[in-house]
Formats: sequence, C-alpha cells, structure tokens
Amino acid sequence: MIYLPTLAIDSPGLILLFLLLFFGLIALITFIIRRLIPGLKDKGGRVNEQVAVQQELDRVLEPITDEKILAEFEKVDKETKND
Repeated sequence: MIYLPTLAIDSPGLILLFLLLFFGLIALITFIIRRLIPGLKDKGGRVNEQVAVQQELDRVLEPITDEKILAEFEKVDKETKND
C-alpha cells in the first residue's frame, strides 16, 4: 500500500492560518507603504469646527448684489440697533 501524505490544503485549521497570514501580510505592507510615501501620510490634527463651518458657508452662500435687498437689510439692522 502506498502512503500519500495529506496536503496542508486538506486541513481547515491550516487554511484559516494561511488566510490570516496572507491578509496580515497585506495589512503590514500597506502600513509600511503609508509610513514611507509622503503623499499617503495622514494629515493629523483636529479641524477647528468654527473655521470649517465658516468655510462651508462661504462655499454655499452667495453674496447679495441687489441694491434694493441690501437697502432693506440695512434698514432692518438700523431698526434692531435702535431697539
């Protein structure tokens, strides 16, 4: 009788181990690449919330160019200052 050794592929535990090693190696390579390449580094630091809100408002809102509307805004501002 000829004895053939069982392959590592036949064992579910070894398959799981190989998969974990494979994806761990991919994660390690990704981590090293992100550390070495300047364009992929994290920017870090916290963003000032007030500055971010102001930038978003400046991006979304348009300045008022109509003279009639500006005059009405000035009139309302004067009335609120007098009260």
